[in-house]
Amino acid sequence: MGCGWGTLARFASEFYGAKATGVTLGRNQTAWGNNAMRKAGIPEEQSKIVCCDYRDTPTIPGGYKKITCLEMGEHVGVRHFPAFLKQMHDLLDDDGVCYFQLAGLRKYWQYEDLIWGLFMNKYVFPGADASTPLGFYIDRFEGAGFEVRNIDTIGVHYSGTLWRWYRNWLANKDKVEAKYGKRWFRIWEYFLASSTIISRQGSATCYQMVLVKNINSTHRVEAIPRQFNLSGAFASSKANIADWAKRNNVTSSTAFTD
Repeated sequence: MGCGWGTLARFASEFYGAKATGVTLGRNQTAWGNNAMRKAGIPEEQSKIVCCDYRDTPTIPGGYKKITCLEMGEHVGVRHFPAFLKQMHDLLDDDGVCYFQLAGLRKYWQYEDLIWGLFMNKYVFPGADASTPLGFYIDRFEGAGFEVRNIDTIGVHYSGTLWRWYRNWLANKDKVEAKYGKRWFRIWEYFLASSTIISRQGSATCYQMVLVKNINSTHRVEAIPRQFNLSGAFASSKANIADWAKRNNVTSSTAFTD
């Protein structure tokens, strides 16, 4: 959702055999992403990028097994965020997984955080909102019927990415100014430099959140082998059950080692 140039969809399709549908508003992104997929040998029947509003995302029977949304949710805006999440919930398979990466600001804010939010709203992302704290997202996720399975705060890692973007921006100064002018170059120079700093110091950060539907029938146990802190205990538990069943001559229609 908001796939940009389609690189994640292409990577998943090429190396993991995923059947992916990317959604973006960019016509150039759509053409570039589909062309890159075809060059990688990925047929359109398997994966494709579609150019449409997120509200017109194609539906599939049974729902999507996985939905990813990387840094697009902020652009929906606070007022439309609940309806957006309701749509994600409806598009997802009952045993599916939804993955969000979203930027935000700390709740215990300082005046520099307020100024930063105002700057972004005026010059960088008008109508978007990347100034909400983690609690805002959690509340909206749960309100839309999701269960939050996992959260990672990756602001310090994001700072390293922003630093590389900043260096690339400076390296292409002449090209940018020739096409967009000095004012536009300076706005984004300041934005990228400041983003690098505040992500490192904790003023702004980035969250990665894994969600499932909060319904009784969701097979939550299927996630345990992928959670390293629980996988060992889970394997040990299955082994103990199998050993107990063997010693007590207990049989079951379900294999204990599955």
